[in-house]
Amino acid sequence: MIKWIIASLNIAVMLAVFLNMDVLIDWIEQKENSGFIVVFVLTVVLAAVPGIPFGLVGGLIGAKYGLLWGSMMNVAASTLAAALVYLLFRYLLNSLGTALAEKNASFRRMHEFIKHHTFWALLIARIIPVMPAALINLYAGVFGLPFKIFILSTLLGKIPVMLVFAYVGANMRSGSTNWMAAVAIYCLFLLMVYAGYQWRYKRI
Repeated sequence: MIKWIIASLNIAVMLAVFLNMDVLIDWIEQKENSGFIVVFVLTVVLAAVPGIPFGLVGGLIGAKYGLLWGSMMNVAASTLAAALVYLLFRYLLNSLGTALAEKNASFRRMHEFIKHHTFWALLIARIIPVMPAALINLYAGVFGLPFKIFILSTLLGKIPVMLVFAYVGANMRSGSTNWMAAVAIYCLFLLMVYAGYQWRYKRI
């Protein structure tokens, strides 16, 4: 059921963007940036909702504000959203995490591994976006992972991802195809990180 809800949200957002493309293009082309705070708050909300394709949101932000400011807004908004979700689940569902760990031995072993490698586990999960960001935030909050480590790994891990989102959006606005090279380099970077992690994990 959850998968269907998330898939439905993705489709709904993409459909909304497609149907309002003219409005979005007009907004991107406007030189007036008086609504910066409103856009930032809205970006935080979208980043906090599971199922919203933030890559699309980040690309629009990059197209509107450019590479530098777009990247900074993407990183700040997504990190703040992660912190809010973490705190919400940390204080509402912490007992659920304890119960899950006690009932499932394999899950408990995985959790113990993450507890001893929290920073690197979260950093890799952020850099390699295979696991949904919302699930990472929920897990960290429910199981009470250290907040400072969570925020630091989240901030550092989101920088390359959000930079790519903003870069792609900024280049698509200008009609440049340089964004394809950025995506290729990022994919190569992900493969290198994954290979390095696998090598390190096998040596432990």
